[in-house]
Amino acid sequence: MAIPKIQFDQHLWRESARGGWTRLRGAWGNRQERKIVIGLAALSLASCGTGGMVAAWTRACAGTCPTAETIENFAPRQASLVLDARGGVLGQFYRERRTLIHIDSLPNHVPMAFVAIEDKRFFEHEGVDPVRIVAAVRDNIIKGWGGPGGSTISMQLARNLFPQQLPASETSVRRKVAEIKLAMQMERRFSKRRILELYLNHIYLGSGAYGVEAAARSYFGKPARELNIVEAATIAGLPQAPSAYDPRRHPERAERRRNVVLQAMADARVITQAQADEAKRTPLALSPPGGARGAPYFVEAVRRELEDRFGELLYTGGLRIHTAIDPVLQRTAEQGLEEQLRQIERGTYGGFRGPTYPQFTAGIKPGQAVTHTPYLQGIVVVLDPATGLVRALVGGRDFRQSQFNRAVQALRQPGSSFKPFVYAAALEHGRSPASGISDGPLTINIGSESWSPKNYDGTYGGYTSLRSALRNSRNLATIRLGRETGIENVRALAARTGLETRIPGYPSVYIGSAGVYPIDMMAAYASFANGGWRVEPQLVARVENHRGELLWAPAPAPRRAVEPGVAWILTDMLREVVDRGTGYLARDPSVGGLPYEVPAAGKTGTTNDNTDVWFVGYTPDLLTGVWMGFDTPRPIIAGGTGGTLAVPVWARVMRTAYANRKAPEPWAKPSDVVMRRVSGGRVLSAECDGGTPDYFAAKHAPAGSCPQRSSTPEFVDPTPELPGRPVFPGQKREPRPEDFITPGAERERR
Repeated sequence: MAIPKIQFDQHLWRESARGGWTRLRGAWGNRQERKIVIGLAALSLASCGTGGMVAAWTRACAGTCPTAETIENFAPRQASLVLDARGGVLGQFYRERRTLIHIDSLPNHVPMAFVAIEDKRFFEHEGVDPVRIVAAVRDNIIKGWGGPGGSTISMQLARNLFPQQLPASETSVRRKVAEIKLAMQMERRFSKRRILELYLNHIYLGSGAYGVEAAARSYFGKPARELNIVEAATIAGLPQAPSAYDPRRHPERAERRRNVVLQAMADARVITQAQADEAKRTPLALSPPGGARGAPYFVEAVRRELEDRFGELLYTGGLRIHTAIDPVLQRTAEQGLEEQLRQIERGTYGGFRGPTYPQFTAGIKPGQAVTHTPYLQGIVVVLDPATGLVRALVGGRDFRQSQFNRAVQALRQPGSSFKPFVYAAALEHGRSPASGISDGPLTINIGSESWSPKNYDGTYGGYTSLRSALRNSRNLATIRLGRETGIENVRALAARTGLETRIPGYPSVYIGSAGVYPIDMMAAYASFANGGWRVEPQLVARVENHRGELLWAPAPAPRRAVEPGVAWILTDMLREVVDRGTGYLARDPSVGGLPYEVPAAGKTGTTNDNTDVWFVGYTPDLLTGVWMGFDTPRPIIAGGTGGTLAVPVWARVMRTAYANRKAPEPWAKPSDVVMRRVSGGRVLSAECDGGTPDYFAAKHAPAGSCPQRSSTPEFVDPTPELPGRPVFPGQKREPRPEDFITPGAERERR
């Protein structure tokens, strides 16, 4: 019976439907009844639509959407900034390149450019603009779906703040309703100005830049507060399609879009029509790729140092990393080094063989990875000798081709620039600048072999003072002095100043055969410049969070490296290197031109076959080191030395440093240094006349004497290393064999 019943019901339903449709057609023919039918249909559709909207509203997020309350505590990922000594940005570390700013810091045309093009009724609606939505529906029907949307600034902000919960790729009613819901919540909770500030800090603007501050620095190399009308309009045109309107990749599209924004700004009376017309005629001008960035080797060294300390916070926490980099000195170091290296490659200093930087760069194909740079390299490091804070750092010629930081990572032979550590150890053990040492020929047996070192120029200097030997960089005298002082004492002093790389026990280490890291070498010299204190090279002055609160600052405990007197005496000896020794080109008006009013000390360095050249020098408040060489050691040029190749770069940096400020006072003589007059290698007592002044560590200073004058002049053997005895004027004649033969006896025997 069940089946017939179902058949009967279906038949009855069909008959009822036919009857109802007949009555409806009849009612449609009557004008009055037609109105009733239309009204009932509209009411039914409205009821269904309202029910659908209520369902969509209540089920849009289903517990996954954020609320306006969460925005107050929202902490977006921010880029950390590396700042120079003047507050300029050297570089950024980020996962999302974003820097938060206050809207009050911006000129009015920056935020209003976004309002004019993205949401011109922003200050009138409450998160949703019905007029814009209707227009968007109309345009999509006419132009096809995928045309302009109806999102307000508040709705865009909602999906930019929470891209995972409201993905832009999702084209569903749920996402749009959720955007509207959150936008309206924000409108009720925050002021329009606060919403606009959040939008300007979070909107994606292409090239990895989130927010107007990151975009301004990326495209124009300046903070957002300095954007002009043309630049603001260019950036405001990006939210619609950041990739399509990227001004670097598509400059013509970006310019057309910019002009649309400028006209919208004029229509909204943000600017005048005359200003808009003039701005439209302005060519698009961008900063070089990467923005106004400097010191890439330094920035990368900072990243390596801080990553272990701060971890992921370094890339997401918006840290402010303050450094002591002087932008003027940094530019001078980069330009001075590059110009000098190119002069060497052109053959200005002698025949240069091998690929040059321009030749190698011209041969690189687009997209080709560079694994080795065969051209001449160089570094410059400038630091404060009192604190170790780095003021400038150049780790190579081209960071794009080679990220290897030679200043920090390369192990190179220092050559004669190591000699001051030998002389300082000798001063600690009782020697003085006036002490004598032989610079004659020397042969040293090492196991079954022998080694006969030579001076750079191949000559011998005879008996000389330590002061003269250091001034003229005499190898043989230095090796003798090192052997006399002892390798352990030299090692100990070098380690106390910061040179902790291995120094073997070979005699060649006294003239710089043991490898060192350049930045450590330069920081070690600071112990002589600052009165004997060890300093560590400091890349970072302090780190603050995005609110300006101090998170970390290096605070190394001061450690005594050498006695103040030893540091001062050695500095006095090294001043002669600059003033009239191997570093004289620093003073030469035609080369370095460093005025004598600037007290300076330093030491040249050149290794075997001219493969490494150095100059490390300092004043009372600034220390600079220069190195040049190939990554794979080989001769630079025949006869090239630290004095001829490295000194000019050093002098240029130091001359720039003191161009607009007063030169520092010379080093003050400490209390543990005494002055004595010296004559003929003897120290004279106070009551004696004559002699020249020299300095001694107080605990090693000899008492001095005043020898009796003799009618017979006293002479000192000038060449003690030669065989035989010297002959002096007026010297008593020594008896000879022929003196004992009777005159004429020889003839008689014949």
